[in-house]
Amino acid sequence: MTKDTLTRSIETVDLPALVAEIWPESGARPGRAGLCRAVWRGDAHPSLSLFRVRGMWFWKDHATGESGNAFHLLLRAGMGKEQAAEMIKARAEQPVPAPLHGPRPGAERRTPRGLTLEERRALEQAQAHLDEEAIRGRGLTLEQARRVGLGKSRQGDLVIPVLGPDGQVQAIKARLARAREFRYRYLTPGRGAPAWFSPGFRKHPERPVLVMEGELNAIASWFALAGEVDVVGLPGVEGAVPWSHLTGRRVYLYADGDEGGRSALERWRGEAAHVRVAAFVLEPLPEGLDACEYAARWGQAALGERLRRTIP
Repeated sequence: MTKDTLTRSIETVDLPALVAEIWPESGARPGRAGLCRAVWRGDAHPSLSLFRVRGMWFWKDHATGESGNAFHLLLRAGMGKEQAAEMIKARAEQPVPAPLHGPRPGAERRTPRGLTLEERRALEQAQAHLDEEAIRGRGLTLEQARRVGLGKSRQGDLVIPVLGPDGQVQAIKARLARAREFRYRYLTPGRGAPAWFSPGFRKHPERPVLVMEGELNAIASWFALAGEVDVVGLPGVEGAVPWSHLTGRRVYLYADGDEGGRSALERWRGEAAHVRVAAFVLEPLPEGLDACEYAARWGQAALGERLRRTIP
């Protein structure tokens, strides 16, 4: 790929559509300027501006002061130069379809199935290096972490395979060991930010489902409940609830007690009513703790007991 080809692609690519495809929970909308969340650095409030100048898309991160074009954005989010260039070229030649919005069944973005050979090998290497240090403070045992396929990268990051409702890996995410401006990073760009589903999700449709913020929180809660409840972990409070997989199920919604969590619960309840899913809101854990923190401090059994008191 020549420089001229890349330059033309950068000039014509729909940056909001690209952001929406890679980070569906960002709030970006294809072809539309505005503010969205810089998901790759854990942005809790929209601070990333997407705007067009003379037909070309640019961005500015108001939290860090950084700015640039589409290529610069992908590099800043942690993507390699060659991969970023290939992605921009492909999206410039073939427009990205607008993601569906609204809480209709099936409205959540579909994720490409199956990992590439390179992605599978990288995941297997990380899984082979998993140790106690990588999961410290997560409220999990090493055996449990291995059961859901967690791993440890060469940089010491906790690697999380995001399982789909069929048990297949939809994407791979890393919880950075040396987090600075952001805590998480996706290792499979282009696959979006799908929800994590507990193993065996489709085997017992009679079971209730707990939907909560955070894949690691969901994993800790699933083990705490001894598999008696299916659990769905969203990538964040802005993540899309996979309502199409919850039809006919009794659903319990959990989020932290902060402003973002309260806003998310209000939105999720409205969506549940729209798609006619029976959904009930759970009280947040005490002391501002999330599920991992609660399990690490008081024990997994204590977390399970507290959740069982609110999930009939």
